[in-house]
Amino acid sequence: MISRSPIFWLVTLYCALLLLLGASFAWFTVVTFEHYTRETIIRETAARSGEIWVTAAGSLDDRPRLAQLIEQRFAPEAQDRFIRISENGHFLYESAIPAGADARALEIRNAQNLGNVVKLRLGSLFLNRRLYTGPQGRRIVVESGQSDIFAQGVQTSLMQSLVFGLPVLLILAAFGGYFLMRRSLRPIERMIDAAEAITFNNPGNRLPLAETGDRIETLGLALNRMLDRLDAAYQYANRISADAAHEIRTPLAIIRGELEFLAAQKHSPDLQATLGNILDEANRLSDMVEKLAMLSRMESLWGKHAHAEFDLAALAGETIDQMRLLADEKNIALAPLQDSPTIVTGDRNRLKQVLVNLLDNAIKYTPEGGRVTVEVRSHANRALLTVSDTGIGIAPEHRENIFDRFYRVSTDRGETGSGLGLSIAKSICNAHGGTIAVDSTPGAGSTFRIELPLSTA
Repeated sequence: MISRSPIFWLVTLYCALLLLLGASFAWFTVVTFEHYTRETIIRETAARSGEIWVTAAGSLDDRPRLAQLIEQRFAPEAQDRFIRISENGHFLYESAIPAGADARALEIRNAQNLGNVVKLRLGSLFLNRRLYTGPQGRRIVVESGQSDIFAQGVQTSLMQSLVFGLPVLLILAAFGGYFLMRRSLRPIERMIDAAEAITFNNPGNRLPLAETGDRIETLGLALNRMLDRLDAAYQYANRISADAAHEIRTPLAIIRGELEFLAAQKHSPDLQATLGNILDEANRLSDMVEKLAMLSRMESLWGKHAHAEFDLAALAGETIDQMRLLADEKNIALAPLQDSPTIVTGDRNRLKQVLVNLLDNAIKYTPEGGRVTVEVRSHANRALLTVSDTGIGIAPEHRENIFDRFYRVSTDRGETGSGLGLSIAKSICNAHGGTIAVDSTPGAGSTFRIELPLSTA
């Protein structure tokens, strides 16, 4: 699978660009070197033709003397050069043919009249052929050649160095680029970590700024301004919710009181039943308002209570004893709790409310003769509390939503609540730095798991 990491793609593009530039540089270097060596040899052979004529002009008729002068002055064989002096097709002097030269072409070229100055390449040999006029009008041809065998060897070594060096350069560049990318993106990593840590428990936290003066710092400033706006909007919505709950609570209390007074009077059975239904709905609405107000308090800073240490196992045992009567009415067995002290820090009353809610749901949705099990234990630095039942279970499509406000799985299950109980339980767990989750199989039961930090005292 191809990585989607931006660092991976940046390093890949960086290496691809470096490969393109390196290949272009290698090609340019080789071509330039070849051109330079060729032009240098051509210039040297042209200049050497003039030097050869100056050296040989006075000894054209003395061939041994001419050969001695040429050998001492130019050393053709030792320098991988070719020198030939001829008159009317007769060789006055001819050195050995260098390795790689096209000897056949050299003989053919000598037999042709190619003009006063001719530049040829015969195999690996660059040849400069020049016509001079000597005493008594003698026409002397001086041919000076230079083999590029050595230059070709240097060019091949250069090409091999570039071909083998470029991959090594790419590997080093990839590691260096990855390190530099990670280092340059470190401010963004710190902002990501800070953003992950921002919750409703600490809405005033902001992202750390890189203070680099570049676009990364601008991004941090923009995100912090956005967080300021979101925090203001959240505080405003929280105040509206709290104020609305406060304003609704009073008229609901009056309505409920009046309905209770009317229901206590002697009326016709139909009126009595109607008043009873209205009173039930008023009580349900009042309970919903109280729960909304509680959620608002739990998710605001001023609603956080001072936490204290207590034994979560003892709290669970106490809650089981209080809920046992409801279980006995449906002939449901509440499994005995393992007595292992598990010390946590938190609001004991709030966490008891979570346990009551979970046990009430477990008993409500477990058929008669079923079983509800509560277990408290510690693992590493976490306290684990599980409430398991053998009830009707929860379908997979509902499990992700049961902690949402006002969400109820189905009215066919006999649900009459407000759909806020599990939302409150989740808010309480979040306020204590913990989590709540559920595993369930339809027809086989459900298991709710709560994790809380152990006390560090």
